[in-house]
Amino acid sequence: MPMFLNKSFIALSLGVVGSLAGALSAMGQSPAVDRAVIDQTISEALRTTAQEKRAQTAGSAATQAEINLLDREFGVQNISGLVQRKPEQFLLALEASGFFTSNAALVPGPESSDWVSRTGLRGAWFPKLTERINLLAMSYYSLWRYANLQQLDFDDFGGQFGLQYQVGRGELAGGNSRFSAWGQYRYQRLSSPWNWGNRLYENHFLEVGLRKGWRLSPDISVWLGGNAAVSVSGAPDFFRRSEYSAQAGAAWQVMPKLTLTTLYRFAWFDYVNVSRNDLNHLLFMGLGYQLTSNLMTQVYVSGVFNHSDVNAFDYKVLNTGMGVVFAYAW
Repeated sequence: MPMFLNKSFIALSLGVVGSLAGALSAMGQSPAVDRAVIDQTISEALRTTAQEKRAQTAGSAATQAEINLLDREFGVQNISGLVQRKPEQFLLALEASGFFTSNAALVPGPESSDWVSRTGLRGAWFPKLTERINLLAMSYYSLWRYANLQQLDFDDFGGQFGLQYQVGRGELAGGNSRFSAWGQYRYQRLSSPWNWGNRLYENHFLEVGLRKGWRLSPDISVWLGGNAAVSVSGAPDFFRRSEYSAQAGAAWQVMPKLTLTTLYRFAWFDYVNVSRNDLNHLLFMGLGYQLTSNLMTQVYVSGVFNHSDVNAFDYKVLNTGMGVVFAYAW
């Protein structure tokens, strides 16, 4: 969405599967981890400060009419500060998407295509501490379901808590800021469908990141960013990893309610307890339309290329689909 937009793995034998007692096989977990991370990456890249922009305007047509009337009668300087909407600091969002994937299990081959759905609920609290600093506490729960390869189904839960620093909030096309930086604790847990106790994957991260945006025109912005998420704890050992990435993106405000977003992200996944390193490339293009102030829909296409020094985890995949987000901020 531009809201986004959170994040099944095949049974490849690693020769050490015995220590994964009680969970899916190593290959059965791998697709879920990568799909959840890709979804999170896209959601973070598309997240805008639209609520900040809305907070700077009147909250309703009636309020705006009142301001216009006061402008005419007394002048802007005389009414400055009389009508000011309280900044929003809470968000609740319902998310749903469906897409076609060319490689459901994320394997080198043979590839099996499938249809995948993801539905979820997201909540956030983002109070402003100063003009440029805000706290961010967010949590989500998503259900990933496959039409045919149902053995790949999983649930995805995550949360984060930290601080954000922003300069020029929402000033660029697409609601992007001129500069932002953050530091946070982030948690992610994947489990079997509707079975919280059957943990497939868990990771605790300490993460820092930054992003710099530029205005090419009133309707086009570009940005460069990067982040480092260091794993401080996690399980199972075979899939505990730290994640380092760099990204470049652009947003084109085609019309006031229509935004085209493109993204390239390069990531290095450094597995902590095994000898494995993955280089992961993500290409994304999405067209989002703001149906109402609370409802956004998007069509998108993405490609992912993963090169691992464990050949069984090399893969390429093409995904295309659409999603809808209903979000309410107050």
